[in-house]
Amino acid sequence: MVAIVDDEKAVCRAIGRLVMSAGFEPQIFSSAEEFLRSCHEHRPDCLILDLRLPGMSGLELQQQLATSPCRTPIVFVSAHDDPPSREQALRGGAFAFLSKPFNDTVLLETIHSAICRDHRGE
Repeated sequence: MVAIVDDEKAVCRAIGRLVMSAGFEPQIFSSAEEFLRSCHEHRPDCLILDLRLPGMSGLELQQQLATSPCRTPIVFVSAHDDPPSREQALRGGAFAFLSKPFNDTVLLETIHSAICRDHRGE
């Protein structure tokens, strides 16, 4: 399962269709808080996370997940690719940081790599 957290519905639908075409089950969330409420029920294999969200930001969610049992590889996808945010996300343990618009193939390859690394325990 691939969780997608983005407040733009069109982006969620597009990424959802993309990951479904690759054989993953997408779960879409419009906020970090909505994702956190469901994290205890289902642990996603990968989290696609926007940087700027209403309420809790993507970076704040990443920090909270780092101290919780709901650990999952995070791939940031953001239209706001500023160096300090990118560096903070990667330093905080994100698997990757992709800029919008992104290449579909690159996103799918990144998701596969993140899941494979996570399952190997690296």
